[in-house]
Amino acid sequence: MTPQKGHTDDKIYVKPGFDAAKYKVVVIDPVVWHPIAKAPHLKPEVAARMTDAFTTEIKKNVGKYYTIVDASQCGACTDALHIRAAITNIRRSKWYYNAIPVVAGFAAGAAGGGLPPIPPPFPGGASEELSATDGTTGETLVAIATYNNGMPWNMMGQWMPYLHAKRAFHLAAILLAEEFKNSGAIQLSKQ
Repeated sequence: MTPQKGHTDDKIYVKPGFDAAKYKVVVIDPVVWHPIAKAPHLKPEVAARMTDAFTTEIKKNVGKYYTIVDASQCGACTDALHIRAAITNIRRSKWYYNAIPVVAGFAAGAAGGGLPPIPPPFPGGASEELSATDGTTGETLVAIATYNNGMPWNMMGQWMPYLHAKRAFHLAAILLAEEFKNSGAIQLSKQ
């Protein structure tokens, strides 16, 4: 896995010669919370909300190129791509630490100061891993390890505990769909 042009912080592997157009359906496993050693402990209901949010993003973005089916609907699923994903870390934003620099930055701007905005110290974010395998061989066709931290311009993310994590899920799902597109996947017609 190596960084790709335009995605220098992401580690991506795409099997040489992968023809994404040969697949028409995708089976997506529910996302799992598989924390790294130093990841925070999440309450089960929070972990469920986050994994559901990431599963939704994957379905929305991959669904632009493939028909998504449940494993129970496609038998052996030999003609399908099989997608698995995990959230490996979540950093929740902490509004009580972020408030001071955000307010100070706005105050400086309103006063006509030329100071750049002060980045919030606890913006939040998430790390994820995704893989797409061939339904027949189990061979890895695409693998991605990525993370995304919150951005200072996303004001709501500074106040809502997991909004930046959800943004990271969105970006990871887009990255996976982009790799399918770059490998020949054809966008489904909008109906």
